[in-house]
Amino acid sequence: MYKEGITFVVPAYNTENTIQRTLDSILGQTDSRYEIVIVNDGSTDGTEYICKSYESAYPERICYVYQDNRGLGGARNHGMRLARREYVSFLDSDDWLMAGYVEAVMTQLEKKRGRLPEIILTLPQIYDENCKEIQEWYDAALFRKIFKEEGQVVDPQEDDRLFFSDVNQCRKLLRMDFVDQTCFRFREQVKWEDICPHFFLLSKCRSCMGIGNAGFYYRKGNDNQITASRGRDRLDLLIVFEELLEYMGSPNLSHMQTERMIYPVMYIFISFSMECIRMSDTNTREKLVKELSAFFQAVPGRWYRKFRKECKKHCTKKEQIRYQVFQTVIRHKGFNRWLYDYLYQAAAETFIKKVICTAGRGKERYGTARKLSVQEKQS
Repeated sequence: MYKEGITFVVPAYNTENTIQRTLDSILGQTDSRYEIVIVNDGSTDGTEYICKSYESAYPERICYVYQDNRGLGGARNHGMRLARREYVSFLDSDDWLMAGYVEAVMTQLEKKRGRLPEIILTLPQIYDENCKEIQEWYDAALFRKIFKEEGQVVDPQEDDRLFFSDVNQCRKLLRMDFVDQTCFRFREQVKWEDICPHFFLLSKCRSCMGIGNAGFYYRKGNDNQITASRGRDRLDLLIVFEELLEYMGSPNLSHMQTERMIYPVMYIFISFSMECIRMSDTNTREKLVKELSAFFQAVPGRWYRKFRKECKKHCTKKEQIRYQVFQTVIRHKGFNRWLYDYLYQAAAETFIKKVICTAGRGKERYGTARKLSVQEKQS
């Protein structure tokens, strides 16, 4: 049995400069129904000293453990095993909670006693380290469309839009009974470990609550973030993609579930790949492009057709062309080598874009001519 409230799992790796703010933001909450599990993932700086001092000062609130480095996924898994509250929340040690987070969540849960949601989706905000400004979260507009009322519960099996929500796992609270039931664990020793869990958890979930006035501040512009890495870490994206592709073919998913997830999964494959190539250094870029090319060639052809069909409904013309250009370039050996170099990439994309646009105009002219021909025959 889990106690009422939230377990905050805080993985810590060489974060002596930021973790105090993280812990203080939890300890300063207005509702006391929480506990903190700090997992020191093999830090070599002063992180251990800081964490132990907090544990000594708040023994009834904080559980501190040390482990050899197993990555963010490994630290989260360790923390989940120690969770004693009904819900678990993950908070990275360079981010911090909004004031009133616990109170906002518990207030909504009190209204749902007897039918607690399996997942709670919160709405974080972005703190830009460079300009020192607070910005809206990436999917704030989508969040407000899905959850029109505070505390509204939606079934992901009936509302596909949830699969398009940002994959960040720190903005989700998971009911521990749901975690145990699904045997959920993060993949360890890889970056981008949030991608596959996003689809796995939502595909299993039947009740997802949205709370827009609870969240955390995500620190953007930190050199230690995954998004700041430009080297071989970027190749982990292939491991994550292959895991998700394998899950999509799992017998645990119904045919209907698979069909509904193809579009959002393809969107993740394409958008993350485009960004990852753009941000990788020249030493990593060529290998990354080659491996992504092989991966995209292994993706079923009907997935591309479904993606293009759905894009026409939901994307702007500019976005449609952008995605189509990438699909063409990454799968074509004669073109994808242009992605090896930043300068050639722009030229390749411009060339393919012209071909696509020209073909599109040709189809439009053909369609117009055919319509006129039919009208003449009818008259």
